[in-house]
Amino acid sequence: MSENIKVAVRVRPFNQREKDRGAKLVVQMEGDTTIIKHPKNECEPKKFSFDFSYWSHDGYKEDETGYMYPDSPQYCDQERVFKDLGEGVLTNAWKGYNCSLFAYGQTGSGKSYSIVGYGAKQGCHSSSLSETFFKNIRKSYSKSKRRIRSNSCYD
Repeated sequence: MSENIKVAVRVRPFNQREKDRGAKLVVQMEGDTTIIKHPKNECEPKKFSFDFSYWSHDGYKEDETGYMYPDSPQYCDQERVFKDLGEGVLTNAWKGYNCSLFAYGQTGSGKSYSIVGYGAKQGCHSSSLSETFFKNIRKSYSKSKRRIRSNSCYD
């Protein structure tokens, strides 16, 4: 499977410290474009295009387990990040290709949350990853069992 490098950006909700300081949201997203506005000047906003621009700042509801699911079409949950980015990496790794998935950003920007997650909010390294991994192991085991049986060897 041939794939190129994919670049994604994700905007997380304000943390409590940011809320307490009265932080102002200066980012908006339109499709795969991320727009950054200067907080004080009315100058022209900066626009950046990525493979994926994920909005996770608001537009969600939290269930009793703590999982945040979309309440608006713009909101991107952990499952969508995994499907867009993690699934292809896992599939290629399982086929024997060298693969990498890494997050880069400022301290507290949400890297660990997106990749690992917390509690019910598992990230790309999630139970979905584990499920896929073990499904492939079972499939491989089943194939090797058939191969052994066809050579007149039995378990």
